[in-house]
Amino acid sequence: MNAPPQQSEAARIDETLAANFRNAMRRLASGVALVTTADAGGARYGIAMTALMSLSMEPPSLLLAINRNASLCEPLLARGLFGVSILARAHQAPCHAFVTAPAAERFGHGDWTTHASGIPLLESALAGLVCRVDKAEPFGSHMVIRGLVDYVALDPSSDALIYLDGHYGGMTADE
Repeated sequence: MNAPPQQSEAARIDETLAANFRNAMRRLASGVALVTTADAGGARYGIAMTALMSLSMEPPSLLLAINRNASLCEPLLARGLFGVSILARAHQAPCHAFVTAPAAERFGHGDWTTHASGIPLLESALAGLVCRVDKAEPFGSHMVIRGLVDYVALDPSSDALIYLDGHYGGMTADE
């Protein structure tokens, strides 16, 4: 009788590396944003994410990494426009909804407005940006998207929602 195949040492090392990497990244405190788009018919799509960063001031641009299986990915790429609502500490409920609620129910939480471009933005966000896709390319399980900023709205507050090790908290600029 044949013995079942054993997991190779390389595969165990890869699994250990992946688990350790995931745990290391959980220790990197990150701001949280809701990234959104809408299709030509007005249907809204969005996810909560921490995988975004400013890229350049000239031109104003940012970088997103979106899982290719996320409900937002395909509509965002098809539309070529997206919004970023940078969350305040008070936005834990809308953030939680974007993480746990079915896609069709996510926009039922929070004070949403629609930019002239048709892109939804959280009105009370610390900052709201509308961007157009400049470049998108796959990398591993994600699409890396470079966005050029066309619009920015700012709230005077700086009480940001922070995600660290699976938990939400907050921080102001003077802490």
